[in-house]
Amino acid sequence: MNSDTERTQEIGWFGSTTEHSGPSSPPQYALVASETIDLDASTSELVTGVVDVLIDVIEPAGGQTTLSLYEYVDPDALEDIIEASASKKSNVEVRFTVENYLVTVRSNNTVLIYEPLGARSSTSEKIRHK
Repeated sequence: MNSDTERTQEIGWFGSTTEHSGPSSPPQYALVASETIDLDASTSELVTGVVDVLIDVIEPAGGQTTLSLYEYVDPDALEDIIEASASKKSNVEVRFTVENYLVTVRSNNTVLIYEPLGARSSTSEKIRHK
């Protein structure tokens, strides 16, 4: 393998995960953050956790520290879907975009954030895991 070749895990909108090596055509998004949210008492913490992960990744301009998911997805519906799938022990994944980022919320309370490949910068080379 050529030393100039970089291997990255990338995902397209419909979830086909592939590994590319070399100059092949890349999918649309690359994983930049992965976090599992610990839910103590209620799923309402899920939305707060999703927002916290997004703020860490997106770093809104002007020192903004809040983000309203209502502009992008219905938080109540998101909680209902995740809660129902967890109680039925089924695997569900909800995807939506926030400011060009692809956000995936899984029924195991994992949040994955993908950014468009054209937006990749040297600071986003490391995937954030918690």
